[in-house]
Amino acid sequence: MAARYITISDTIISDVDNGVLVIDQRMPSLRQFTQLHDVSMTTANNCYQRLLDLGWLHVKPQIGYFITQPLNKQSTPSYPQFNAQISKPKISQSIEQGLRGPFYTAQLPAELLPQETLSRCLRRASLRAGTALFAYPDYQGDIELRTALAGHFTQQHFPLKADKLVITNGCMDAVRSAIEITTSPGDTIAVSSPCFSGLLNLLQNMGRSVIELPCYKAQLDLDQLEALLQAKRIAACLFSANHINPQGFCLSNQQKQSIAELALRYQVPVIEDDIYLELSYSNTTPLPIKYWDKSGWVLWCSSVSKTIAAGYRLGWCEPGRFFDAYLQLRNVQFFGVNNIVQHTVCEFINTGHYAKHLKKLTTTLASHARQYHSVLRELLPEKTKISVAEGGMVIWLQLENMNSKTVLHEALKQNVPFRAGSEFTTLEYYQNCLRLNIGWPIVANEKETAEKQAQALALRAKLVILCELINANVAVK
Repeated sequence: MAARYITISDTIISDVDNGVLVIDQRMPSLRQFTQLHDVSMTTANNCYQRLLDLGWLHVKPQIGYFITQPLNKQSTPSYPQFNAQISKPKISQSIEQGLRGPFYTAQLPAELLPQETLSRCLRRASLRAGTALFAYPDYQGDIELRTALAGHFTQQHFPLKADKLVITNGCMDAVRSAIEITTSPGDTIAVSSPCFSGLLNLLQNMGRSVIELPCYKAQLDLDQLEALLQAKRIAACLFSANHINPQGFCLSNQQKQSIAELALRYQVPVIEDDIYLELSYSNTTPLPIKYWDKSGWVLWCSSVSKTIAAGYRLGWCEPGRFFDAYLQLRNVQFFGVNNIVQHTVCEFINTGHYAKHLKKLTTTLASHARQYHSVLRELLPEKTKISVAEGGMVIWLQLENMNSKTVLHEALKQNVPFRAGSEFTTLEYYQNCLRLNIGWPIVANEKETAEKQAQALALRAKLVILCELINANVAVK
């Protein structure tokens, strides 16, 4: 039997679908809700939180809860279907670090990071480690950290073994090592399209070619993938499956399982970049492709760069059957990862702070997604298509007559940089698309400090400027 809060929230969802409750209608306060439904405050909180997570409610600070329409009910971007072909990656346009701004890089503002807690964990970790901090690190990674990570993901129904993990300097570093041990310069690697520009830049830098596979209707074209595998045209695959950058959606479990089975059948490695795995807007963390890998052909890579702090530069890889080669490469080239960072993250996980932080962070990002959707829907043409992310921290925007490169040229003059759609492909697609980071809030919360309120309002003003530039670009067409 379903919990009381689930039954009540399902009834509310049904009432919205049937027109009994209407969009923007104000809901009762939590105290009023407990009286109306004869439930405890805990049940009322759980009910409203579930409706918030599913997108049926939004909060106006200091005012109350209001009915809203889930993002998946709105117009979303369309993706091209095409025949996969070998192409050469090209380095995308680079913007200086100091000019990148909050919309450009998928990153959180410092105020959303658990700075004080991390500082305490660092101090405790330093005392606990003692003189071990001054020794060369274990090139596989600290055993206590690997054990903590294995336990953490096993609790999320993704069982891992500590002795199979290798600690790296971030996710991109983990991916780079995986590419290096499974392929050679000149080899061709299959990627989904659109593909994160950082991965394309990495492949170009490493001298690899790519074959882009269409990814539309939240599905990767596995028929083309199998045909390429049969023809032995690719040396490896490089995929993300959860909260994919830039689209934001997850591949289905069926597709993930199929990819793992194809890897085994054709004995071709699949490198999985799963950096956004834990940023699900719901309370459920999705499973990676690696979960269905029973033969070790999937090399699973991730990090804490998007969840704790990008500056920590700490990630990991579970390289499967390639473990020995992977570990040997790390030993020869990298000599381990900073000891104090490893011990700090280990402390953060083992004390339970990481799990608490993730729950708070994902709720905040889900709220940010609604904020950005609301503003973009209000200010951009009706035909604008906006991605419906299930997690992560980016939005993919598409408008038929827009040239995002031209908009970016004008936006840089206004100090409002973003990622143009053409950066996410080696082909001639996505000229009418762009990607925005939603890590920063754009709605002022009256409970926050005056400084934070001012920051949110200033960022919203920048988003308004960007929308004006987009509108001007479309009007010229």
